[in-house]
Amino acid sequence: MKKVVKFVVAAIFVCGVSLNSQAQKFGHIDFEELIAAMPEKAEAQKTLEKEYNEMKGIIESMSVEFNKKMLAAQQSYDTLSKASQQLLEQELQDMQNRIMQYQQNAETQLNQRQQELLNPIIDKAEGAVKKIAAKEGFFYIFDTSKGSQILYYSDKSIDVMPLVKKELGI
Repeated sequence: MKKVVKFVVAAIFVCGVSLNSQAQKFGHIDFEELIAAMPEKAEAQKTLEKEYNEMKGIIESMSVEFNKKMLAAQQSYDTLSKASQQLLEQELQDMQNRIMQYQQNAETQLNQRQQELLNPIIDKAEGAVKKIAAKEGFFYIFDTSKGSQILYYSDKSIDVMPLVKKELGI
């Protein structure tokens, strides 16, 4: 009789543990691949390429103008007075500085524009992942993209921080 009771208790324990482990659902997704598959991403990429090409064209125009001015300056430099040479050098330096400043501003603006265009796409994808995770009862959805972090976690998840701190003696 004791053996039967022990067996029943053991069976309940094993079934309870296996049911509990089956209830925990984990998932994964390559988030970068998901974003790349979204049509909004292609539209954003086209917009960024267009804006990049516009800025690149302006920089190229400025560079052509600078090179023409530099070539003319080199040809007439020796015939100019010291004061004229200094003014010419300053003008060329100012042109070069404007080109560099425009390049830096263009880079910053393109980075901001990229964030402006991609953030809503990323938010939409994250929202879909979270919705599916909640609907399907996933505890965790792991992002398998390179260098990514967890996208969703359930409030049913246990915070193990206190246990880890105790283990480390912190």
